[in-house]
Amino acid sequence: MTDKKVKITIDGAVHSVDKNKMLIEITDELGIYIPRFCYHEKLSIAANCRMCLVEVENSSNALPACATPVSEGMVVNTQSSSSKTAQESTMEFLLINHPLDCPICDQGGECELQDLAYSYGKNNSRFDLLKQTKPNDDLGPLVSTDMTRCIMCTRCVRFGSEVAGIQELGTIGRGEASTISTFVEQTVDHELSGNIIDLCPVGALNNKPYRYTDRTWELDQIRSISPHDCVGTNIFMHVKNHKIKRIVPLQNDSINESWIADRDRFGFDGIYSSDRIDAPLIRRNGELVTASHEDSVKLMNEHISSLVNANSQDKIAALVSPSISLNEQFLLANYLSLQGIKNIDHRIHQIDFTGDTLDPLFPHLNINLNEIQNMKTILVMGSDLRKETPMIAHWVKRAADNGSSIHFIDNSIREYHFPISDYIMTDYDSITENIGMLVKAAFSISDSFIPNHIEDRLNKLPEPTRTHKQIALSLCNNDETLLINGLLARSHPDFALIRSYINILSELSSSRIGELSHGANSVGAYITGCIPHRNQLAEPSDQGLNALQIASSNHDLLILYGLESKDCLYEKNLIESIKGSKTVIAFSYFEDEVFNEYADIIIPINTTYESKGSFINLAGTLQEFNNEMMHPHDYLSNEKLLSDLINISGQTLPSFEDFLKQLIPFIQESINNPNYINELPLETAEKDALNSLNQFNMYNLDPILRRSKPLQSTKESLGDS
Repeated sequence: MTDKKVKITIDGAVHSVDKNKMLIEITDELGIYIPRFCYHEKLSIAANCRMCLVEVENSSNALPACATPVSEGMVVNTQSSSSKTAQESTMEFLLINHPLDCPICDQGGECELQDLAYSYGKNNSRFDLLKQTKPNDDLGPLVSTDMTRCIMCTRCVRFGSEVAGIQELGTIGRGEASTISTFVEQTVDHELSGNIIDLCPVGALNNKPYRYTDRTWELDQIRSISPHDCVGTNIFMHVKNHKIKRIVPLQNDSINESWIADRDRFGFDGIYSSDRIDAPLIRRNGELVTASHEDSVKLMNEHISSLVNANSQDKIAALVSPSISLNEQFLLANYLSLQGIKNIDHRIHQIDFTGDTLDPLFPHLNINLNEIQNMKTILVMGSDLRKETPMIAHWVKRAADNGSSIHFIDNSIREYHFPISDYIMTDYDSITENIGMLVKAAFSISDSFIPNHIEDRLNKLPEPTRTHKQIALSLCNNDETLLINGLLARSHPDFALIRSYINILSELSSSRIGELSHGANSVGAYITGCIPHRNQLAEPSDQGLNALQIASSNHDLLILYGLESKDCLYEKNLIESIKGSKTVIAFSYFEDEVFNEYADIIIPINTTYESKGSFINLAGTLQEFNNEMMHPHDYLSNEKLLSDLINISGQTLPSFEDFLKQLIPFIQESINNPNYINELPLETAEKDALNSLNQFNMYNLDPILRRSKPLQSTKESLGDS
């Protein structure tokens, strides 16, 4: 037996267990159940509910299993009369003031108090007292409160201080007057605040939009993936009669632990907007009229065939949402490439395409998401991290809590709830210069050879400041370091140069790189060929028009799939392109005023919430979603729609299964063998080419979020800081 193991006896059986762990952790690992309310494996130990009291030999009183570390020779009896009496007494005290409102409580059917009261409660009460009531705070549009039900487990308080990093809720008062409140009247607005709904073991904190709608036992549970960012957050959809009623976290310790962002939880509401399209529309005599799917697909194919037959493929262009499934990307990219159409892109938030020839095989993070917490130094460049990818911000906070030095280069001071070592705040145009100065400092520290053309570029930059040198020193002197290239940098006019600088810095400091991307499946879009300079699996291709060129040109035929003009960074350019193109075909979830006025064919498609498919997240993990979903008999999948389009065109339907067999080795090889960009782009983008760019917040990134009523009622959406 090593020093890290001890022998203990639980209920008469001897076990060799890890030293210094709490007793409740050991019993959970061994499958021995001990009741609890305040204990949660992702939070610190409070030991204030006392429900986990158990008998420990040589102790005069029962001890809380959550706060009792195991030791050599410990003898525990979880089933003794002493343990049972302690647990039943605790339950009796918890129920003194708890209201008898289970029939109207939203927690009914999944309430931990309800379950344990059945096993450990008494059939009658010995207390003839007026039950205490507590005031309810208005926590905003997402979380409802019934604080009379609160048992003061403090899970919500600990979540705020330990996970979110901001204590939006706290314990006020003493003794029986204690309550959970915001103290100063305010709402809970952190992007992860909805997780307190899941943490609450009773009905004190509930999902406000879901309130008084359905019972837990009426809902079907379906594994899914959030479609709103590149993280691939795992979720459960709770469905009744083919309608999503609510979304809760699906625990995945390598991606999102037990947490999800508020937009992952409440975003689905947008799919039930009143402006959903349920039938294709074709413009006849200047008016949109209802048509069948067969007629709309046939007409679309006729438009494409006529241009292809006239060798005018260069007059056809397609913009694709970066959040559609891998299956759809595969079919759509193949449909266009089989007919020689090269003008396809999904990068609708990118301005600078001068580095396309230097593009990685796909943008990615070359470590697992949960490994971020082990990094010793993290540098975040050009990113509003909490709003772009809340779960990555969570992992960076975990790293900071573990002692990592965190550094930022950004154009604004943003609120982060963890220690930051250095923060270089500069104007938007100077982000590139500051990253270059960091590279210059790293070269001086590492004493590495500098190619002449890179040295010439760096010599034009100012000398690094003390802060630049400190950051470079931290990166070069630590083993586990990470560079995160954010979405603001990706939309920067100097994106190609920024990315080259970051790659050079990564090689100099032996740092890992995390390149954030827009949407849920940009990685899939790169790999399937939804880009103008590569085919499927990075096969070389003749250069087509990029997203900015497509949005800034008029076409004989313009195809828009799964996006609206508001999704595009250069919205005004795209609207002008839609107006000026001869034929516009929109595959859309919703009615859109621009489509209603200018589109010639509008074909309804299903959102990813309603479809089966897969995404690839930024760590290169392929994740399927909604496999257990049952569809109504008249359901037409997006894959069937695109397959029909390919069949009508006379092309051979490609095998998605064969593609998947090549996909996993391709991803693994690409991540395991990083190909650093050691060259600078030969040209720079025109900074004055776009005078008006779209502004995005956390809850208007895509058509679904923009229509989610709960999210549009938040301070983030209303602009109330």
